[in-house]
Amino acid sequence: MPSAGPSMSAADGLLALAEEAERRRDFTTATSCLESALSPPHAASLLPLAEARARMRLAGLLLARSKGLANAKAHLERALLVLNPLPSAPPRLKLLAHSLLANVYGLLGAVPSQKHALRRGLSLLASASSSGLLPSGRALLWTSNFQAQLASALVVDGDAASALTTLSAGAAAAADLESPQLDLFFAATALHVHLLCWEDNAAVEDAVARVSQLWDALTAEQKEHWVGLFFYTELLQTFYLLRVCDYKAASKHVERLDTAVKNEMERGHRIKELGTELSAVEGTLAQTMLKERERVALAHKQGQLRAQLQALCGYDTLKDVLDYGDKLLLAPPPMHGEWLPRTAVFVLVDLMVVMVSRPKGIFKECGKRIHSGLQLIHAGTASLQPWVS
Repeated sequence: MPSAGPSMSAADGLLALAEEAERRRDFTTATSCLESALSPPHAASLLPLAEARARMRLAGLLLARSKGLANAKAHLERALLVLNPLPSAPPRLKLLAHSLLANVYGLLGAVPSQKHALRRGLSLLASASSSGLLPSGRALLWTSNFQAQLASALVVDGDAASALTTLSAGAAAAADLESPQLDLFFAATALHVHLLCWEDNAAVEDAVARVSQLWDALTAEQKEHWVGLFFYTELLQTFYLLRVCDYKAASKHVERLDTAVKNEMERGHRIKELGTELSAVEGTLAQTMLKERERVALAHKQGQLRAQLQALCGYDTLKDVLDYGDKLLLAPPPMHGEWLPRTAVFVLVDLMVVMVSRPKGIFKECGKRIHSGLQLIHAGTASLQPWVS
């Protein structure tokens, strides 16, 4: 536990306790400490930048644990009010606050507010880039992030044409970054929009071909690690083939998806096992009374576990493994890169198996997959918490 020195205020102590609780993955305690630090009388002693950071941390915890969406919105709005007039505030922090707030507005269905927050974020990004406050690479990544979020809001608003134009701007930033992952992400998202509106057969076919071309150009290692993109692109192509009634070609995609689900379930289980083991090892290493021989052995074990986790999911820190290891991400941070929770993706694959099995008369398999999908849905809904409080 951090010791409060003579110059440390009660609010500073609570923030330190929250940080320690987050490291232990004790999010209930972390949330309580942050809420206390931001409440009277402690909040009065916080400097503006510290207050904004604390509010963003608290909003992130509330969002990640699916609790208190309205509270998360209030904290992010307050954080932006504090950050905007601060010349010393890092641009990255302001950009992140705009992005998170836009995400919250989207979850609340407040699309006009969502679009306004994103356009303010893009304006701030342009200003920070032109003044040299943000490196070129980071600026391009943030451009990709905001354009992807804005396109999503425009689709919800029924403006598919503007969404596609916005995605083109994001794709241009991805091309400047020379990021195959983002290239494929924007191509797949454009295909998704085309499938939703379907106004031009040739445009839809071109979008399908573009996605296939970009996927085929990836290395074996990239295909192995970008599992979220695999599911997204394969499902989109399956939707397309079912729409044009090409059940034979759709069946091939569904077979690949079905195999991938089985592999992903095994991988996810193994990641959780290794994450739990690594957490225990690092907890023991944090003890001060360990003998040197024990410490060396545990450090060696820690390295082995991190290497195994790196091979499985591409993350070598415990925080990233536990935060992202069970997510089917489509794009790197700061982008909100998850299309659907993994369970929802697995349910969709079960549904696709039903769709291609029914015309073949394989009704036993259809019944089995419907039952499997319902089980996944019931398990997922049982763990849901109310979003708005």
